[in-house]
Amino acid sequence: MPNMLPKDPWRELRELRESMEKAFNRLPKLFEKGQMDAWLPAVDVLEQEDSIVVKADLPGVEKENTTVLVSDQEITIRGTTSEEREVKGKNYYRSERSYGSFSRTVSLPLPVERESAKATFKNGVLEVVIPKMKTAGRNQTEIKPE
Repeated sequence: MPNMLPKDPWRELRELRESMEKAFNRLPKLFEKGQMDAWLPAVDVLEQEDSIVVKADLPGVEKENTTVLVSDQEITIRGTTSEEREVKGKNYYRSERSYGSFSRTVSLPLPVERESAKATFKNGVLEVVIPKMKTAGRNQTEIKPE
């Protein structure tokens, strides 16, 4: 004879809550050294009349250690920061500066002409100006209902 007891309507909700608590209890471990020392630059994407402008804050990154890849609908900014290797006789009480490589990909709001993109790097700020695609509206065909 099958079990005729009514199902606990709150069981699934309790199980979900317990799973979420377990996941959030593990979060501080993600921030231990070596787990999440990847740094991502802050990025602004602005639309101007005839172009898209992407600005990225890259403090401590040299222009020579920066790569910018532009596709029709996204931009990828890659770079490396280097660590001061020789530190003799210094006691660190706190170190929050990160070293290593980073990569940040951001979607662009509309198609661009990637071949005409221009980048400048000044005072730790990368600025990329990408013209909007001029033929975006020309690839449409009007269809009249019958």
